[in-house]
Amino acid sequence: MGAGRGRTLKRGSGVNTRKSVSPRRSPERSRCQSAWSGKRRCSRRRTSGVCRYLRPVHTRRINWKPTINNTRSDARALPGNFGVEYLDADVTTLSDEALRQLLLDLYANRILVLRTAGLTEAEYVHFARRIGEPLLLIPNKVEHPEIIPVDNLREDIRETKLSAAHWHSDQSFTSPLASVTMLHSLAAPAAGGETHFCDMVAAYDALSERTRSEIDELEVVHRRGVSIVARPEEHAPPVLKQRDYRTVYHPLVRSHPITGRKTLYAVSGSSQGVRGMSDTDAKRLLESLCAHALSLRFLTAHKHRVGDVLLWDNPTTMHKASPIGQATGPADTRVIWRISLTGTPSVFPECRDAGDA
Repeated sequence: MGAGRGRTLKRGSGVNTRKSVSPRRSPERSRCQSAWSGKRRCSRRRTSGVCRYLRPVHTRRINWKPTINNTRSDARALPGNFGVEYLDADVTTLSDEALRQLLLDLYANRILVLRTAGLTEAEYVHFARRIGEPLLLIPNKVEHPEIIPVDNLREDIRETKLSAAHWHSDQSFTSPLASVTMLHSLAAPAAGGETHFCDMVAAYDALSERTRSEIDELEVVHRRGVSIVARPEEHAPPVLKQRDYRTVYHPLVRSHPITGRKTLYAVSGSSQGVRGMSDTDAKRLLESLCAHALSLRFLTAHKHRVGDVLLWDNPTTMHKASPIGQATGPADTRVIWRISLTGTPSVFPECRDAGDA
């Protein structure tokens, strides 16, 4: 059992639960800059060939655990390659400093799970608004339109739900981008229904220096629908293909506005091409980067439990949902409240001009 897994961290221990071959420091709290610096030397190199365009990439074998940046006695690493959880979390009483520390853990570990006793709609929305501005994605006349209900109770929305079963980053086909996505579980199936994640920061770091220099300034064409790197079974459902969505451009490599860390962004999901590159070369490049990012060492999955509030740092991850059949009873019912946010949290005023997360 690795450090930090299956046990509670002692208050003030400052334990780094990652097994990394290179040192990494926790994010700076006082300034908007990179949390990690210095060159990484490859002590155990292996060839991870991607494509003729990218050339062979030498990467280290990565086997690390999350960094717990706070002093909470109930914070610990999640099972899997990355992620952190807070036990017995009460988000209704968080001070600004506690929220800032919570978000630093999120940014350092990509995904954060708060084990709560359950929230009302009003409590959930209030907590979300402290992190960002909710995106109103679906016309909704209910009291809290920020919340998007996700469930397997209605067969009529089955086709739309399938659009989340492929690797993507939320709202990559829009501007502004989604900064953080939140899911609050009201009912969780005994089996299935996991959310899978890919760490795009680790994937970027593992690229060769030459490859990083070649892709750092590229812009990717995004449009909702079928990505050029999607496999046939991951194509968007017809309900999405029939709509006329506008085209937007986003950097292939983004810098996080809080930590400053560079990350690959949305190489799958809505990526349609690369500005200034032929369709053939763009497809080859994006497929290669996607295959690299989806290496097992960059992946993890979260099994939802009732009361969970799951947050992920959208620009530094890709994710997909595990398809689940229509509910037949309590044991296989899933009910989730989703909120997608944009913008920089108010608890980081020094980074408010850094742009979208």
